[in-house]
Parts: sequence; structure tokens; C-alpha cells
Amino acid sequence: MSKRSLIGLSILGLVLLAAPARAMELSFLSGLYKSESDKVNGDDAGGKATIELGGRLGGEIDQRFHWFGESNLTLRTYDEGDSGDAPDNSTSLALGGGVRYYFSRFSEFSVPFTAAFARFKTDKNAEQDLTGITETESTGLYYGGRVGIRFGLDQDFFLDLETPLFESALFAQEKTELTTPAGVKTKFSKSRTDIYLNTTGALSSMVVALGLKL
Repeated sequence: MSKRSLIGLSILGLVLLAAPARAMELSFLSGLYKSESDKVNGDDAGGKATIELGGRLGGEIDQRFHWFGESNLTLRTYDEGDSGDAPDNSTSLALGGGVRYYFSRFSEFSVPFTAAFARFKTDKNAEQDLTGITETESTGLYYGGRVGIRFGLDQDFFLDLETPLFESALFAQEKTELTTPAGVKTKFSKSRTDIYLNTTGALSSMVVALGLKL
């Protein structure tokens, strides 16, 4: 992890610790298990298994503003297949937090909100096909914004529907490595700094979070 990433995470942690915790909330963001296997001309070409878990903890600053911290962990394992070649197993992590602002209620049980967040993210993934093995890795500090609506299910449980407006890299390193079936490796890397807000285009990647008031 770079020095700038550590500084950014330290500042974020201090902000979250300084926030006065009143009512606390715990949300389940993601839970995934996926297994894939491939064949080429009837031969075993390997496969991939993915396990993902994510959650969010939050609390009130005042009636309108809430703070939150969230994390997501992804484990990927790969099978060699008949060729004997496979990417290395990998662990991906996203850790960060931010602030939410709640608007006036639509109804007794629903209220819209907007959120700003920052997070450190390291994501490693690989795909294997007839052209070879392509491994990608992105590491850095990202920031973004979201909009959503909260539905109160009862006194203790709630459901959040939210979608990202944008996510940009404050500073990030992106690496790609391609290994051909003949064993030839090609490496490509890029440094990114994105200082802009991009809210054009279709909204996607809606998050559905089921939460519990503690």
C-alpha cells in the first residue's frame, strides 16, 4: 500500500471515530458464491470459484446526517485444468466510509438520501480463454457519490435501495498481465488520478442492503 493511500485511510478513520455514535445500524451488502468451469475441445480448461462478503456499519451525526463505514472481501481460487496453467489465487478488499444526508420523507415508511464516500480498494481478477490468461489488478484510493431511498420494514429492520452516481480514482495503480498459451508474458501498467464528477449515462449496479438497527 502506498504512503498516500495510508494517509487517506488514516484521515478517513479519524473522521469516522470522531463522529458521535447515537443510533447504530448494521447492514448486509453482499454474499456471493460462484463456481465456473471451462472446456476446450472437450478437455478441462480450468475454472474459477468466487466467494464475496460485504457489510456496512453506521450511526447518526444528527437527524439529517449519518456516518457509515463499509467493507467488502472477495476470495478467488483457480483450477489448473489439463494444461497445468492457472492464475494465482487472489484476495480483493474494499474498505472505506463516508456521510449520508437524508431528505424529507416521501411517506411515513420511505425517505430519499444522497451519500459521499471514499474507500481504499485493491481488486485482483483473472480470466482464462483461448488467447491465454489475463490478470488485472487495481489498487488505490477512490471517491464517489450515490443516491437512494430507505424503506422502513418495521421498528428494527430497514431496506436501502441505492445506485452510484460516479466513482473516480483519487490516485490508483492499474496493472494488466497477459500470458499466452506459449508462455509469453506481456505486462501493462497505468497510474490514474481522476478529479471530476461524471453523472452522465445510465445508472447501474444498484445495491440492495438489508439492515438492522442496533
